[in-house]
Amino acid sequence: MKISIPRETLDKIMKDFGVSEEKATRLYLSAFDDAESYFWDNIEEKMADEGISSVKSSKIQLYTPKEVKAFLDKFIIGQEEYKKRIAIASAFHFSMIKIMRSKDHSLRRFRKKNTLIAGPSGSGKTYCIEVLGDLIDVPTLIVDATDYTEAGYVGKSADDMVRELIDMAPGATKKEQAQYINKNGAIIFIDELDKKAREGSGGHDISKEGFQRAILKLIERKHVSIENPMSPSAQIQDMMDKQRGKGNRQDNMVSTENILFILGGSFQRSADPLEKIIKKRISRGPGSMDEDGNLVIGGFTLPDQKKDESYKNYYPFAEESDYIKFGLIPELVGRTPIRSYVNHLSKNDLMRIMNDTEDSLLKQYQLEFESFGIDLQFTDDAIEFVAEKAERQKTGARALIGVWENILTDFQFELPGGDRKSLLVNKEVCETPKDYLLKILSRSAFDDFISKFHGEMGIDLEFTNEAKEYVKEYAKQEGIQLSDALTVLLTGASAINYIGHQGVFEITLEVVKNPKYFDDLYMNWHQKKFAKED
Repeated sequence: MKISIPRETLDKIMKDFGVSEEKATRLYLSAFDDAESYFWDNIEEKMADEGISSVKSSKIQLYTPKEVKAFLDKFIIGQEEYKKRIAIASAFHFSMIKIMRSKDHSLRRFRKKNTLIAGPSGSGKTYCIEVLGDLIDVPTLIVDATDYTEAGYVGKSADDMVRELIDMAPGATKKEQAQYINKNGAIIFIDELDKKAREGSGGHDISKEGFQRAILKLIERKHVSIENPMSPSAQIQDMMDKQRGKGNRQDNMVSTENILFILGGSFQRSADPLEKIIKKRISRGPGSMDEDGNLVIGGFTLPDQKKDESYKNYYPFAEESDYIKFGLIPELVGRTPIRSYVNHLSKNDLMRIMNDTEDSLLKQYQLEFESFGIDLQFTDDAIEFVAEKAERQKTGARALIGVWENILTDFQFELPGGDRKSLLVNKEVCETPKDYLLKILSRSAFDDFISKFHGEMGIDLEFTNEAKEYVKEYAKQEGIQLSDALTVLLTGASAINYIGHQGVFEITLEVVKNPKYFDDLYMNWHQKKFAKED
């Protein structure tokens, strides 16, 4: 597009500002671009006010905190305080962005409700933000703090996460994407922040503290180049822009002004986890002195008892001083005024997650089997069995997937394409999935083991009746599946392959009763081999 600059306008700029013609030209072109951008933004807003949508970009839908929480409730069980705090932070953040674009106020900036969230892994911290992003429909980036380093170190810097966010925004070019974020805002959730906390009471961890300070700059409002300034392409573009008088242009930057930051972590480690720090503080009685020499006037006290308190959650009592003592820099804690927590998930919670959420894991499994024409159903005792097993793993809701996969893996492999069109998963199936599958397929555990062993080793096995009866009795006494008993009792059977055995190998009573049978077999073979070589 060609732009004609009126001579009288150019002369006026040169006279009023005392600049050269070249400088006046650059000023005019820069102002023209900014004015044009404002013009189209203003047109878009007026069209939106009249109910006419723009093809170029959509208008962000605003929700009240209650509406946000109601949506989160459909997907996240429990964690009421966390969902409430996140709902407030997000609803007010994006409403303020809209207000700041208007002219009916005297504010230059608004106080962002950046949030710090603590709690055990697998309790819904990250998933809640994923669901929030789906509702508000703004670019939402979820990152792991351990993937980033302080600027100057090898690896991705904190600024890189902003550039990753740009790629998630609508727009034909990076400039358009950056403009979308500058105008409508976005969300960045930084998980595993606790892994960037300083450990120990003395000294400094420059790398970890440096990363925290880099995050602090982003939170405090920073302009980040849409291209990595160290990349060759960005440096070439910068040279070209300077030659054309367009150096340091704001449209090559994205501002973190309208980005809501949510920082999270489990804050667990072997030495001085956050909960231990909190418990130590609140356990002090009135009249005692804290570690900093301050007198404790009063507070939450705990009785002197040694019973198991693993069910207690101390995260709700976390204060700024606790996060700082854990290893976060004071400035970062201060810039996250909203602090919340998630609770440990109990068996009850895990059952509700499977039964009551809109994207329940059970519904997903049912759809997977349905795609192959198989009707999959679960009984209540099966769901309770899985919840109990997952709770013992202490990894939250993510443990559910591992437990269910262990139960359903063989069914997922064997049933699609077969004659069976339904499967009812009850507690019996959960306890002995492999044996149950072999039963409905009319195959014995012994034949299945023989078939797999031949597939892996190329050697045929043959069980004596005495050996079979011993394996069955062993499985019964140990309370395990018959297939698992075979795996345990014949753990070292691969030795048959290494000694170069030919033909059928007979599994006798002696083989299954003696746990060192295959070790002895291999050692005898090894000694004879070296004796021959000598």
